[in-house]
Amino acid sequence: MGDLAKDIGSLHDLLRAPKLRGGFGELLMERVLEDALPAGSFQLQYTYRSGVRVDGVVHFAGRLVPIDAKFPMEAFNALLRSADDADRKSKRRSFVQAVKRHVDSVARYVSPEDGTIDFALMYIPAEQVFYEAVIREDDADLREYCSQKRVIPTSPNTLLAYLQLVSFGMKGLAMQERTRELHAAIRHSAMELEKFRGLHEQLGRHLENAAKKYTESVRGLDRAADAMDSLTRTPAAEQATLPIAPPVERLFGETLVDPRER
Repeated sequence: MGDLAKDIGSLHDLLRAPKLRGGFGELLMERVLEDALPAGSFQLQYTYRSGVRVDGVVHFAGRLVPIDAKFPMEAFNALLRSADDADRKSKRRSFVQAVKRHVDSVARYVSPEDGTIDFALMYIPAEQVFYEAVIREDDADLREYCSQKRVIPTSPNTLLAYLQLVSFGMKGLAMQERTRELHAAIRHSAMELEKFRGLHEQLGRHLENAAKKYTESVRGLDRAADAMDSLTRTPAAEQATLPIAPPVERLFGETLVDPRER
C-alpha cells in the first residue's frame, strides 16, 4: 500500500507540469478515439491552413469535428482543498474562470473556412472534473458560456455519445443536401418540360395553319383545273364571248406577289 500511495503521489506531482498534464489528457483522448472510431476516421495534432494546431479532428461527411483536451487540474485541486464554505465559493469562482479560459482556447478551433463544423468538443479527461465544470446544477452560467462560444464539454463517458450524435447529424445533413439536389433536379425538369410543351403547341399551330393553306391551295387548283377543262371543251366560235378567267389570286384565295416586284 505504501508503494501504491507513493506511485500515486508521484503521478500527482508529474501532472502538476502543464505540458505533461496536457500530454496526459491528449493520450487519454487518443485512447477513447481509437476504441470508438475506425482507423483513418480521425487525425491527431491536426494543423489548420492558418497554422493553428488542434489536438485532434474527427472526419464526418467531408467535415471536421475539432477536439481539444483540457485539464483544469490546479484550480480543481484548489477547490478540493477548500477549508470551509466561504473558501469553497471563492475557489469555485476561480475554478469556473479557469474552465472559461479553456473554453475560450477551444473556441479558436471552430473554423468553418478550414472545413470544421460550427462547434468544437472540449475533452475533460476526468469525470469528477467534468462533473464540477458542467453537471452541477448551479453552473447554468458556465453552460450558457460554453453554448455562446460553441464549445461542448465532454468526458471519457460522454465523448463517444457526442461523436455518435455528430455522426447521425452529419448523415442527416447529407441526406438533406441530397434531397435539396433532387428537388432542384425535379424543378429543372419541370421547367424544361413546360418549355417543350410551349414549343410543341407552337409547332401544332404552325402545322394547323399549313394544313389550312394546303386545303385552300388544293381548292384553288381544282377551280383552275375546272376553268381549263371548260375552255378546252368550248368551241372556238364561242371562246371569243367567254369572260376573261379570274386572276390567279382569286383561285387560291390570297394575293400573290410577282417575285420580280419584291
